[in-house]
Order: sequence, then structure tokens, then C-alpha cells
Amino acid sequence: MSPWWALVALAIFLIGLTKSGFGSGAGLMIVPMTAIAMRHVPGYSAEAALPLLLPLLIVGDAIAIWQYRRSFSTSIIARLGPGTIVGITLGTLLLGWFASKKELAEALINIEIGLESVVLVSINWYREWRARHGVPPYRPSMLKSTAVGTFAGTRSTLAHAAGPIIALHLLPQRLERGVFVGTSAVYFCLVNTAKLPGYYASGLFRQLSPSLAMRFAPLVVAGALFGFWVNRRIRDGLFTKLVYAITFGLGWYILFRGVQGLGLV
Repeated sequence: MSPWWALVALAIFLIGLTKSGFGSGAGLMIVPMTAIAMRHVPGYSAEAALPLLLPLLIVGDAIAIWQYRRSFSTSIIARLGPGTIVGITLGTLLLGWFASKKELAEALINIEIGLESVVLVSINWYREWRARHGVPPYRPSMLKSTAVGTFAGTRSTLAHAAGPIIALHLLPQRLERGVFVGTSAVYFCLVNTAKLPGYYASGLFRQLSPSLAMRFAPLVVAGALFGFWVNRRIRDGLFTKLVYAITFGLGWYILFRGVQGLGLV
């Protein structure tokens, strides 16, 4: 196996790891890692990362749903639903532009993802400080849930990059860990399945077929099993702090990549 396919394999392993609920912030690295590797694989380009990863993300969602099938919040998913539909529709319409303006689009998306991660983590740390002073758990309004769903749907369609956005929406609500992971799994299974028609219509699967992608499915299973094992051995408080810390650090990294892509540094 070439080192570039090894990097792809590591990214796919991280799909299972993050879908299990451990280190959700590390999900920011999956698409950049895969895109960099596919750019160096003969016969492919960086854009092949999107069709390669989508079927595998759905596999990871299905595993997580099975693991946490008794723990998820239908009300949270329903509140995110309207905005998510708008976001997926908008993201699908932008796929053509994304393909024709690859470098600019990638830089702008990285800047947005990085800013969102850093700002949202900072806000949540502030909320934790308030919680220690007696402020009740965060309960987002329907307007806020719709806005989060719109951002998540758009980012997920364009770059499979909505995991940290949803994680930072759920964590301040102080859900039990199983409910947090189960809710994320059901939500993203619906989102990723809804993205399939748009990917087919835009021709992304002509670059890399789902049948080739599914050859990597065992790596997703391995990552999920490892993440599930780790989750059972880490305290809830440490789990939350790890997610925040990983998201904050990678947010700065992705932000730097975006600024660098615009040629500003």
C-alpha cells in the first residue's frame, strides 16, 4: 500500500472513531486528510474525497445507531430538521460552483469552519463558566436550532464538515453521553442519506463509485469498535473536555489553512 492510501485508510478509521462519539473534533481532519492523499493517487483528484467518504460515513452512522439505538432525542432532531433541509438544498446547488472554483471554495470553507469551531468552543466555555455559577443548561430556541441546521446541512453537503457544529450545539445542553452520541448518529444518518441524490446528480460518483468506497468499510467498523471501547472507559467530564479541546485546536489549524489558501500568509 502506498503512503497516500495509508493516509486515506487512517482518515476512514477516524470516521468510525468519531461516529462512536469519541473525539468528535477530529472529524475536521477527515476530509482534508483524504483530499490531500487522493490528490497524489494516480487517476484521482482531491474532489474524489467527497464521493469516497459519503458511503463510509453512512456506514459509520448505521453502526453508531445500532450501538446507541435506545438513546437519542427525536425532539432535538426535529428542531434541527427545517434548517437542515434548507442547508442540504443550498449545498447541493453550490456543488457545481465548488467544483469550478476549487481552490477559492476550499479556502473559504476552511476559514468558515475554523472560525465556527474556535468561536463556538469559546462560547461554550463561557457557558460552562456560567453553569458553575448557577445558570441552567442551554436550551436553544427554534430559531437557533434552524440556524444551526442550515449551517450544518450546507457544510455537510460541501465538505462533510458538520460534525463539530452539531457537537457544539448538543454539548451545552448537557445531554447524557449516550443521548449525545445517539442523537448525532440518527441526525447524520438522515443528513448523509439525503445528500446521495445531489451527489449523483452533480456527477461526483462518476469520479469514484460507491462500490470502491465500500471496500474500506471494515476500517470504519474497526474505528467504531475502538471508539466504543474508549468511550466506556472515560468519564463524562473528561469526554466533554476532550471534544472541546480537539475542536478548538483543529479549528485554529483549519482557519490557518484557509487563510493560507487565499495567499494571505
